[in-house]
Amino acid sequence: MSEIDDEVRKRLESIRAAIRDACARSGRSVSDITLMAVTKTKPAEVIRSLIALGVRDFGENYPDETAGKIDAFRAVPTDTRLCMIGSLQSRKAKFVAANFDEFHSLDSVKTAERMERLLAELDRTMPALLEINVGGEASKHGWPIGDAADGLFRDIERLLTFSRIIPSGLMTLPPYSPIAEANRGYFARMRELLDRVNRTFGLAWRTLSMGTSDDFETAIEEGATIVRIGTRLVGARDYRRPDEETVKLTKRSKSVV
Repeated sequence: MSEIDDEVRKRLESIRAAIRDACARSGRSVSDITLMAVTKTKPAEVIRSLIALGVRDFGENYPDETAGKIDAFRAVPTDTRLCMIGSLQSRKAKFVAANFDEFHSLDSVKTAERMERLLAELDRTMPALLEINVGGEASKHGWPIGDAADGLFRDIERLLTFSRIIPSGLMTLPPYSPIAEANRGYFARMRELLDRVNRTFGLAWRTLSMGTSDDFETAIEEGATIVRIGTRLVGARDYRRPDEETVKLTKRSKSVV
């Protein structure tokens, strides 16, 4: 076993134990929780190690970078799930439509319309999660909630008419805080929003993607079904040359996702 394999294994075991504990505290089943490995800036070697250790769900932010390691995601076994979790630029949409399995950061009807056209050309369908700007931050994409939630509900009505891009739940990244408990209220609001969407439209959406390296246990306690773990699983990111396999695992990082 390589040094990277051993380090990833230890980190993964720790995260899985934390997920079990969070489920026990909240009366939930571990089987209801999907651990998504966030592998942006990480080399194919790390992805292969994670797959060998049983990880099947991966989140990537940068299509240009993903293109250079797509073979690692598509190697045997074939049940890996590659999800787009970053803001989608229009010029990258075709690559995402052709190569990703799910779109977990759908942030507007305009983007949905573009993906609908591209997926139709490819004769594909793609599940999507609606990105919610739960903290109302100007620096983030997604639908606001609270007093502005009427716009979200109007847009959901439109999105439900699409046949290629298929909304199936919600996703959020709350304002950063090193204190996990600080985000509990945001996570609870997301759970309540999902319930309201289901009641309003007669849906059975259950997917709620929220919680990252610093706060995923709190997110699970508040209803998350997908937690997106990057730093705590694969170490700090290196943005100096994201197109190359230059990133090494580190135990020292305190950044999130």
